Order: sequence, then structure tokens, then C-alpha cells
Amino acid sequence: MEAVRRRILLVAPFAPAAAGRHGGARALHGLIGELARRHDVVLLHLDVGELDPALAERCAAVHVVRVADPGRWGVRARGAVAFARGVSLKAAASAVPLLRRRVSELTRTVSPGVVQVEFGYLGDALGGVRGPLRVVTLHDPAATLGESLALRDDGLPFVHHADARVALREERRVLARADAAVVFSERDREVVARTAPAGAELVTIPLGWDVPAAASDPAGHDPPTLLFVGNFVHPPNVDAALTLATRILPLVRAEHPDIRLEVVGANPPPVLRALASDHIDVTGEVESVAPYLDRAALVVVPIALGGGMRVKLLEALGAGKAVVASTRAAEGIATVSGTHLVVTDGDALTAAAVSRLLASGAARRRLGGSARAWAVRELSWATMADRYDELYDRHERRA
Repeated sequence: MEAVRRRILLVAPFAPAAAGRHGGARALHGLIGELARRHDVVLLHLDVGELDPALAERCAAVHVVRVADPGRWGVRARGAVAFARGVSLKAAASAVPLLRRRVSELTRTVSPGVVQVEFGYLGDALGGVRGPLRVVTLHDPAATLGESLALRDDGLPFVHHADARVALREERRVLARADAAVVFSERDREVVARTAPAGAELVTIPLGWDVPAAASDPAGHDPPTLLFVGNFVHPPNVDAALTLATRILPLVRAEHPDIRLEVVGANPPPVLRALASDHIDVTGEVESVAPYLDRAALVVVPIALGGGMRVKLLEALGAGKAVVASTRAAEGIATVSGTHLVVTDGDALTAAAVSRLLASGAARRRLGGSARAWAVRELSWATMADRYDELYDRHERRA
């Protein structure tokens, strides 16, 4: 059956980019690139980051909403007004009313068959849409925000608790407006379903990824290094890095005293920067993660909180690295523990798994090779786009 070519208006909170500073920009770049190969994609995004020129050429059109910087006091005033209106801080910072007007205008002028909003906090932009299929992708569901509230250390606990409650109500409102919502894992679908309005359609579509043409060194270099990668604006990443550095690493060093840890990623808070020592390196933002992946003996991902899919884990598997990950980190990824990576929970069990792999370069090579083969076979943007096409087709048949 010949695929149906559609016009899709796709709304994003930043410019998709293959070399973006965070996983969301890179993930959107891959998905939109594949959707634009099959469909006429009209991209509407906020003026955050730089859009890849090649992706801009692939899209049928690109529109940008520019948002003025309100300044420090403007941010606070905007937050207070947002709460009064039932709007989360992220939505307030993302000019959703402007986006909503632009979405309404473009819906009238370009006549899309699908209006798709990436990230739930932009979902109110669907408010003026009538006629096209309305889809929202919940990259990090609001229903998981409460888990990490205790990690906020900026002295504003009331604000964060209030924001979590507002974000959850906002997500329910968005789900009522959308015809379908996409999440990346079954756990996210189950969590969102607990608070979703009756009748909301929740669809699980696992994330794809760009697998590099060549694998990294599967065993790593000497001296042996453990690697954790993440953007530390995201509190679950801070929690995982602290767990690895302060609880797991000392257990590993009891058996491997020469082991080092590299904590790589933008925006490390003071609590992480304070960990820097002769055996822990906290790098901050780096130009490329590839050299760190190549020399690492192991990638360790002890995520215990939050939702979505861990692009840091997909990146490591695609690079052909041996990985030790928590059950939460591996959610939504159809791998087999012991074959493609090691999945384990708890400080002692994680440290034991890391120590066993550090003792055997051959074991790391076998695990990394299986990870790489799985990623080449399974991590395809085409597979992800197929699932979106199935969603579009299903709703078109119902109409």
C-alpha cells in the first residue's frame, strides 16, 4: 500500500539540531528529518538554538517565533501571572500564547492534516486548532515531575511544588485538547494514564537515534574511566551523578583503586562541581561527547527518577560501549540485560556489576559489540516515523 503524503505542522520549543546541546534537539532533528522525507513538514519553533540548514531545506517551510528576554524581574512577574492562569513556568517561558496564535494562523493558511506539538508544556498551542488531527508528544511527562522536587536546592520549594501541581493540571488540559498523546515508554504511558482525563488516547512510540558510522573503542583506554553524561538542568541527572560519585564509586574503588569517573554535561550545579578531585572530573559542557565515550571503560547510568527515554543510554549503545544501567534508565528500550547491557539497581549490585566488567576487557568488548549490533538493527528514525504514520492513518480512517 502506497504511503499517504500529508502536510504536518510541527511545533517545537527550540531549533532541532543534529549537534544540539541536549538530547531533545538531537532527537527532534532525527524524527523531523525522517517525517520530512515522507511528508510536507511545516516547522514552527521558538528562537532557541540554531536550526541545521540541511533540515530547513528538507522542510516545506520554517517559521520562527521570537521571544523577548523579560529580564530577571520580568521572569518572576511572569511566573506569578502564569500560576494565576494555571500555566506552568516552562509554558510561561515559552510564549505559548504567541505560539497558539501562530498555530491558528498557519492552520488556516497551510491547511495541515496533522498539527503535532513536541513537549507537553507547549500543548496549549493546540487550543485554537479545529479540523486537523492534533497530536502532542510528552517527552518528559508532568506526571513524573513530583519525584525530583526534593532535588531542587535553590531555596524555593514552594514555587517548585506549586509549579508541579500546575504542570499536572496543564497536562490534563492538553490531553483533553489533543486527539492523541505520544510517550516513549510503557511506564510513562501508565503514569500519565493515572491522571489523564477519561478517553485520552495514549500511544507508546520508542525513540530512535542516530547511530554513528563507526563504533567507539569497546574496552576503553588506560587508566580505566567510568562515564556519566547528562544535562544537569534536569534534576534526575544530578541525582544519578551524585549517586554514582558518592555511593557507587567508593565501592568500585575498593576493588579497582585506579578507576576514575568523568561527569560530562552542561550546567553542573555547585553540588556536582564540588565533587571534583584527583579521581573525579566534572567537565561542564563539552564540544563533543565522542572522545569521552571512546576512552571510557564503562558507561554507568544509575537513573532513579523521571520519565522519558534516556538519550545518553541510546548514544552509548549506538557507540558500542559496555553499559551498566538502572531499570528506570532502560525503560522503553527493547534490550536484553546481560546481552546488550547490564541492568541492575541499588548501589551494591551496580558496583558489583561495574567491578566485574572492569576486570575483563573481553567481557566489555562482547557487551559493547552486542550493544552496537542491536543499535544498528533497532535504533532507526524510520521505525519511529512508521509508528507515527500508523497513528495518523488510524485517525484518518476514523474520520
